[in-house]
Amino acid sequence: MLISSELKQTNIAEYILYMWQTEDILRAFDFDINKIKSEIIEKYNVDNDTKENITSWYKSMIQMSELENIKKSGHLQIIRNIVTDLNDLHLWLLNHPSETQYKQYFDMALPHIKALEEKMTGTAENDIDVCLHGLYAVMLLKMQKKEISSDTNAAVETFRQLIASAAAKYKDREEHPEKYYD
Repeated sequence: MLISSELKQTNIAEYILYMWQTEDILRAFDFDINKIKSEIIEKYNVDNDTKENITSWYKSMIQMSELENIKKSGHLQIIRNIVTDLNDLHLWLLNHPSETQYKQYFDMALPHIKALEEKMTGTAENDIDVCLHGLYAVMLLKMQKKEISSDTNAAVETFRQLIASAAAKYKDREEHPEKYYD
């Protein structure tokens, strides 16, 4: 909750990845708030009121996961909506004449996006979703200390550049919407 609030304001892509990780953590703890309290929340060095707020946040995440039937797999609709919004901005940037650097990032990433999209067998919702899934998969592999091929690293680097640029534009759009709605 503490990290997610900050990330949502500063870097929307990192927020999405953090929320996906939170969904996986909930699954790993079988959506059991008592396990989450003892293994995660109690380890925070914060006051009791903050711990209660964090507990409430996890409880709401559990409730949403149950209501949306994503306990086995999938992502919360609220996060999927943000991915869609980020992709809408991505499409706008691709069609905006002044966004040449962004278009270059996309052109470098496109072959890798198509290759990963094919491996995802129809589960990708859009280009941004594919890139985020690629970044998330590599993050998980690194956490597991698994070997990552140089080809995969090269592909993910193109995703990272594209997503970092899109996230920066997203933050700018939030702060200056008039620049993005001409």
